[in-house]
Amino acid sequence: MREVDLKKTVWYNPDYRSCPSGIGFIHKPSGEEVLITDADCGPRNMEEAKKEIKVECLPTEVEYLDGEFWELRKEFGEILEKHGVTHVIDYEHYSGPVVLSVYLEELN
Repeated sequence: MREVDLKKTVWYNPDYRSCPSGIGFIHKPSGEEVLITDADCGPRNMEEAKKEIKVECLPTEVEYLDGEFWELRKEFGEILEKHGVTHVIDYEHYSGPVVLSVYLEELN
């Protein structure tokens, strides 16, 4: 998948920054961004996000996992599927974009 194609699809990338906003972001062609968070990392809702994140960096929506990510991988996958994610960009584990099914299979 070429980078230009990312403008036409819904994709996810994990947040590996040393001070992450959450688990990661879903990016939509419309420009909307959905922040996925869990009990250990990030705001639980948009109200908290508005208090913690600079206005210019605010996501459109927050999807909260009520617990620890590794224990809620099934629910995490359901969030990605609900938002129509087709590809994942995770340069910590892959050299380029991977399809969602491959990413989720390797998480489990």
